Amino acid sequence: MMGQSIVLYFSGTGHTKAVAQKVATATGAQLVAITPQQAYTTADLDWNDHTSRSYREMHAGRVRPAIQPVDAAVVAQATTIYLGFPLWWATAPRPVDTLLDSLDFTGKAVWPFCTSGSSPIDEATAQLRRDYPAVAWHAGRRFTTQMTGDDVRAWSQR
Repeated sequence: MMGQSIVLYFSGTGHTKAVAQKVATATGAQLVAITPQQAYTTADLDWNDHTSRSYREMHAGRVRPAIQPVDAAVVAQATTIYLGFPLWWATAPRPVDTLLDSLDFTGKAVWPFCTSGSSPIDEATAQLRRDYPAVAWHAGRRFTTQMTGDDVRAWSQR
């Protein structure tokens, strides 16, 4: 892999953070969190509650929750970006959209990865490709916290 690489990730409960740390270690990439300005509580993340924050964000159209600024220079210098997130209703959570809307990912090689109990990443990557067609999307991968560095290398070197 040539050029600088970074792992940008959003994690609601810590599972995606653990996977993102393994991706960063396996690839030598810099780890950068996507942090909402207002942290998600356990109640916010209750996907069974139709009044929860996560449910409302995901079902109310084009919602873009505020996030802490991500250093645009770090993203600009990167040639490869590993973009991690938990699946929410089979797609990327809205803070990821906030990030993608706020920085220029044109021409970057972006490798999406997700955490999920059982759902595949396919719907999420299809949605990202539709919503952000200027990004050079690569094959997505669902990981569990039991994944290994070899799993990451096999995926990221395709």
